[in-house]
Amino acid sequence: MRNAILAIIDFFYPPFKKYISPHNFRYLATGGGTLLLGILSYYFAYFFIFKTAEVNFGVIVLQRETASLLVDYLVAIPTSFLLNKYVIFTHSELKGRVQLFRFLNLQFINILATYVFLKFLLELLRDYPALSILSRILVSVSMALFSYLYQHYFTFSVKKIGDKNEKKNQ
Repeated sequence: MRNAILAIIDFFYPPFKKYISPHNFRYLATGGGTLLLGILSYYFAYFFIFKTAEVNFGVIVLQRETASLLVDYLVAIPTSFLLNKYVIFTHSELKGRVQLFRFLNLQFINILATYVFLKFLLELLRDYPALSILSRILVSVSMALFSYLYQHYFTFSVKKIGDKNEKKNQ
């Protein structure tokens, strides 16, 4: 499966060869695909699953938009983790449960930071509603860069040789 996904992504890589490494292109491609999957999940949930303004889950009542966003996250987050673990950051030697915990931590940070930064920018630009989409793009690009660095250096990091030797000596 990994090889099939990489073959599809790599097919589109040649025009970008001068500007970006294959690894970074693959990260952007899988991230973009996951984003698109999340948007489609949100759309499907909003227009076809949740047809009332409020959605009653028995223990909690959510607005239609929030319930649809929940579906988006329930689809996109596991997909993103699996693609990152098994397609993009395959060099990591960390245990899967450690990677998953770190990845979920990143998702929590992303959700919170996206909300805070977007709210801040929208309040700052409230007199210029046409710029709201630029705010969303700026926040999305910033969070994608942060996510890549977080995942590369923390979530799916590679144990250093010194770390292995220290464990052997203990």
